[in-house]
Amino acid sequence: MQGASLNESAAKNPETSPPLLAFDGDCRLCVGSIRGLERTGILGNLETCAATLVKGEDRQVLDQHRRAGEIVLLLDNRKSALSGAAAFRWILQQRFPGFLSSTLNWLPIFWVMTLGYRLIASWRRILIPPPVTPDPLFPEPGWVGAFRGSVSILLLFGTVITISIFSTKLGIGNSDQWSPADQLLQYPGFLIGAVLILNTLLVTLLGYRRIIDLFATQTFTCFLGALASGTLLAIPAFVFKIQVPLIVVCLLYVVITSALMQNYWIWLGIGDEKKGLTAQFTTTLAVTLGGSTLWTGYLATFP
Repeated sequence: MQGASLNESAAKNPETSPPLLAFDGDCRLCVGSIRGLERTGILGNLETCAATLVKGEDRQVLDQHRRAGEIVLLLDNRKSALSGAAAFRWILQQRFPGFLSSTLNWLPIFWVMTLGYRLIASWRRILIPPPVTPDPLFPEPGWVGAFRGSVSILLLFGTVITISIFSTKLGIGNSDQWSPADQLLQYPGFLIGAVLILNTLLVTLLGYRRIIDLFATQTFTCFLGALASGTLLAIPAFVFKIQVPLIVVCLLYVVITSALMQNYWIWLGIGDEKKGLTAQFTTTLAVTLGGSTLWTGYLATFP
């Protein structure tokens, strides 16, 4: 099995029953990570298989433990299972026995490991969106929404701070009179949050119920757009000492965020029908308008 392609990864030779590591085959980050672990030899003699391709008795055991967002490791002749961070701990302790791996049994360290795993697991489909909608037979556990929602709020603040810092360094408007903390308490920072929340509610009224996923993709896109546009503009500003016009800043942000949002429609289940096109338009408008308001808000709010 090791190194096999995804289409060839169905579990074989169940009578020998080596441990089987099942993962979400629609997650490109998961597939890439598993294949990378196979190439480095960390997985040892483990068989790997996309969860949807597991058959027979293995599938019965897997379905008892599988939840979207978690890997599942079938052990003990594939009659028992470990999932999530516990599965990774078992793999590391088998591959690297000794004092360092044994520290993963200490509860505080395992908690940190679990938090890190859940953070990555909850955001993997937003970091690299899959070209399919989620499997309705395996809904995500509640902690996925909690992690996405809380990190989304942090990204919203991060967007405001990022644009504030770049605006100060690039000398846009009168932003040099204001610190990032001041900007969070002023009108532009609240406006972008209000725009994204209102659009999320509007899209919900159109029949798309994945509120947290939509809000998370919007905030992530805004943050990446602010970071990318600010970085691209900082190069000529700092290296060539060129004053960057505000219109160029806004246009660059609009282009970047518009392009990024196109990657999420399939995963969000927003199609090309009339309601879907309306949702795509309002979401793209909310993301581009929200960030552009932050850039221009320094001139409008702080004259």
